[in-house]
Amino acid sequence: MYFTKEKIKKNAKLVRIGMPDELAEKMIPELENVIEWIEGLDDVNVDGVEPLISVNEHSLPKRTDTIKMENTRDEVLTNAPSPDEDGEFFTVPKIIE
Repeated sequence: MYFTKEKIKKNAKLVRIGMPDELAEKMIPELENVIEWIEGLDDVNVDGVEPLISVNEHSLPKRTDTIKMENTRDEVLTNAPSPDEDGEFFTVPKIIE
């Protein structure tokens, strides 16, 4: 037996779930069934089966990594809510007194 009422109530307390005694008792056979099903997976023959990375056979499109030397400061600062007086920097609220 993997589960006891005490173990279930302890785990419920750890995850901050209220667990009445009757519900903890009811969960014991349900959790035991889950563990039995998981243990049944050990019997599956997986010899010669490649590990599955993704269910899709598609690879992601790749692009070249090119550097663009564009001076976009002015474009970026036009989106700034409040640039400084000279219009060269972002201004942000003071967070440290």
